[in-house]
Amino acid sequence: MRNFTFLIIIISVICCAPNHVFRDLENEEKVFIALDEYGLDSIPKAIGELKKVKELEIFNDSIEGWTIYPPLSAMDQWIDEPPFRKIPSELLALDGLEKLTLIGLNIQTLPEDFNKLENLEYLDLSMNKITVSKEISKLKKLKKLKYLELFGNRINMLDIENWRRENPNIEIKYGGE
Repeated sequence: MRNFTFLIIIISVICCAPNHVFRDLENEEKVFIALDEYGLDSIPKAIGELKKVKELEIFNDSIEGWTIYPPLSAMDQWIDEPPFRKIPSELLALDGLEKLTLIGLNIQTLPEDFNKLENLEYLDLSMNKITVSKEISKLKKLKKLKYLELFGNRINMLDIENWRRENPNIEIKYGGE
């Protein structure tokens, strides 16, 4: 009987232990993730397990040897070509998030309820495939937003300048200034 009890305890410990890809980061407030280091090509649903994170930076490959590809001269064609990726809804559960950086992840659209990130003050969406004029209404709903980086996406400068006039407290960078 004693061996059976011991076996149940071992099974419950193994079954109940966190078993997601980012378990080593779940108690961190600042998290930097190179997806290629985890063998991933997009943001997994397990991102929602990082409940304590306040600053999150996700990029596709490690910083070592990073270069801009495609070259800036080919940017217009690159923006419209697949693959296109999405931000998983689980990321929107990180309601303590204040700083979010998503660089070079082939993101084309933002979730409809992106404003669930109600504490977001800093957002960097550089080098994605976003047509900002289609997503600007979602960005405007981020009431605490103070800084926005959009370099490497499809930008309508008139939309950005109008937004700046409406809300001069937001610093918007897009490469055209």
